[in-house]
Amino acid sequence: MELRHLRYFVAVADALHFGRAAQQLGVSQPPLSQQIRALEDLLGVRLFERSSRKVALTEAGRVFLDQARATLAQAEHAIDVAKRAARGDFGKLTIGFNPSAPFVPAVARAIFAFRQLYPEVRIELLELSAGAQVAALAAGDIDISFLRSPTPPVVPPGIVATRVLEERLFIAMRSDHRLARKTSLSFRDLHGESMIFYARDQKGSFATNFLEMLHAEGVDPVVAQDVREISTMFGLVVAGLGVAVLAESLCALQPAGLTYRALRGKKAISSLWILSGKDAEGLAARQFLAVLEESGAPAQVPG
Repeated sequence: MELRHLRYFVAVADALHFGRAAQQLGVSQPPLSQQIRALEDLLGVRLFERSSRKVALTEAGRVFLDQARATLAQAEHAIDVAKRAARGDFGKLTIGFNPSAPFVPAVARAIFAFRQLYPEVRIELLELSAGAQVAALAAGDIDISFLRSPTPPVVPPGIVATRVLEERLFIAMRSDHRLARKTSLSFRDLHGESMIFYARDQKGSFATNFLEMLHAEGVDPVVAQDVREISTMFGLVVAGLGVAVLAESLCALQPAGLTYRALRGKKAISSLWILSGKDAEGLAARQFLAVLEESGAPAQVPG
């Protein structure tokens, strides 16, 4: 049985006239009659009562009509789903990210725009360290990732790192901290200063890169506390346990009693990078990179 058999049957059942049904289908009447007979032979039942004066559905034909309509509707749905899947309307997009990435306007706009364009693509966001992002991308566990690094991140063959933006580094402190009296800070201002760091133990982390930057300038802060959550870092700063370094995008968070001061100097810059497979095999990943590029971020979209 083919779908055309069902289409022919439904057309005749609706019109209850072989001539009119043939005209609607754009076929001649004899082949249509032959196809209906072939369908009846295949099923082993009569679907129509035929006479020179009228055509009527048999009881079997009435029952079969409902099932034929449902089958044709399901077939149309399957075709539509296949076409939409080919366009990337379905599926999953897994994004690895660092804590500040969602606060970057271009990234937030891209995620929002992608969800509007592809509402049935499920987005899974995983907060991962820089090293874990690279490993997960290489293993195919994530599709793309955002990480921070002052220099181009070291990635294995097959992975491309593209700079999304550069941001100035800021120091978060209590509003009554002595450094808050300054309009901006130098690296030297942090010498001997108690600091709270996020995920300092992770290789290639934002905190590790910043400490290396300070040490290169001969600046040695006091590591007052290591934390695993950004919210904990802010809380401890408000509690007066120390100051913390962060990228400008995180200054969008304004806990009560906290103030921010920019770090001066050419090196006081943090870069956000997007990592993706060189050929971006996943359709959803290619589509997201295109949306990100349209949002104003220079993401590299594979051809």
